Amino acid sequence: MQHNRWRVKRLSIFAVCSIRQSDKKSMDEKKKETAMYEKMINNTEELNAMALHLRNSQNFTEIKVLAAQWLVPKQDVEDFIKGKRFQLAEIPLSEKEYTSAVEKLREEMWHMKDQLFTDIVGRHLMEKAEKGLLFGIQVLKKQKTLQKCMNYIMEQAYQMAEKEHDNRFGGKKNPNRRADRTHQSVGMGISETKVYQWAEEYYALDDETKEIKEQKAERKKPINALKKEEERRQNAAAYRKASEKGALEGKSEKSAQKGEEKQKPEEVSGAEKQKKAEKSERKSVQMSLFDMMADKNEEKEGEEGHESV
Repeated sequence: MQHNRWRVKRLSIFAVCSIRQSDKKSMDEKKKETAMYEKMINNTEELNAMALHLRNSQNFTEIKVLAAQWLVPKQDVEDFIKGKRFQLAEIPLSEKEYTSAVEKLREEMWHMKDQLFTDIVGRHLMEKAEKGLLFGIQVLKKQKTLQKCMNYIMEQAYQMAEKEHDNRFGGKKNPNRRADRTHQSVGMGISETKVYQWAEEYYALDDETKEIKEQKAERKKPINALKKEEERRQNAAAYRKASEKGALEGKSEKSAQKGEEKQKPEEVSGAEKQKKAEKSERKSVQMSLFDMMADKNEEKEGEEGHESV
C-alpha cells in the first residue's frame, strides 16, 4: 500500500511538472512568434500584410503588440480588428506635386498592392478622373488618399451590416442582444455600383479642416506623452525625497527616545539610592533606641543587685 501511494505521489508530481513545462513551452513559442514577426516586418506595407494575416487567424493580441511597436493609433487598431478599416496603418507617401490624378492613384495602387479590391476601385476612379476635371481636382487634394477611400468603403459596409443585423435580431429592443450577438452573424453582398458610389462620396467630402485638426492632435500626442512622463519622474523624485526625509526624522526621533530611555534608569537608580539611605538611617535610629533601652535595663539590674548585697 505504501509503495502504491508513493507511485501515485510521483505520478501527480510528474503531471504537475509536465503541465508547468507545457505552459513554459507555450510562452516560449509566443515569444518566438513575436520575435519572428518583428524580423519579418521592415516597412508599413509588410506590417499591413502581417496584420491582415493575423486578423484572418483571429490573433488580435499580436495585432495590438505590432500596432504599439509601429505607433499605430488605438482607434485605428480597434477599427481594423472590427473590420472598419481595410489596412492597419497608413502608408506614408512622399508629399510631392502630382501632374494628374491618374498619376497619384497609380502610385497609391502600387504601394497598396491589392489587385482583388483596391486596384478595381482605383481603376474606376482613374476613369472618373480622366472624364471629369472637377473629380480629378478632388483626388489631387493632399488630405485625400486611396487608402482612406478604402477605409471609408469598409466603414460604410460595416454600418450597413450592423443595421441589417439589428433589423433581423431586434437590435437595441432585444434584451439578450449582447449574449446573442456572438452566435448571430449576417452575410450580405454589396454591388459594385454601391462600392463605387461610396468611393466617389469620399472624394466629395469636405474634410480638410477635420484632417488638419486630427493631424495636430496626432502631433500633440507624443509631446503630451513626454510631458506626462516628465511629470511622473518629478513626482517620483519628490516622493523619494519626502520618504528619505521622513526616514531620517524617524531615525532622529528613535535615537532621542533611546536617549530618554537611557536617562530614565539613571534617575530611577538615584531615587532608589535615596530610599536605601533613608531606610539605613531609620534602621540606625531604631538600633540606637534599642541600645539605650538595654543600657537602662542593665543599670537597673546592677542597682538591685547592689541593694540585695
